[in-house]
Amino acid sequence: MALENLKLLEEKLGDFIARHAKVRTENTQLLGRISSQEREHALLLERVERYEAERREMRARLDKIIREFNRLGV
Repeated sequence: MALENLKLLEEKLGDFIARHAKVRTENTQLLGRISSQEREHALLLERVERYEAERREMRARLDKIIREFNRLGV
């Protein structure tokens, strides 16, 4: 009886260790994906900032052109 209990305990411990190893592997993979997505997010934010700066510059130039046309009476 005690030997059967030890075998059962050994099985359960083996299962637990296997699940633990699987979870650790998945965790490492997920951390890698998160890191990759954070880098991509930072790149996208930089791109948005650049586009917004270009938009402001274009708007300022268009406003200047419109003022010049208005000044000429066109």
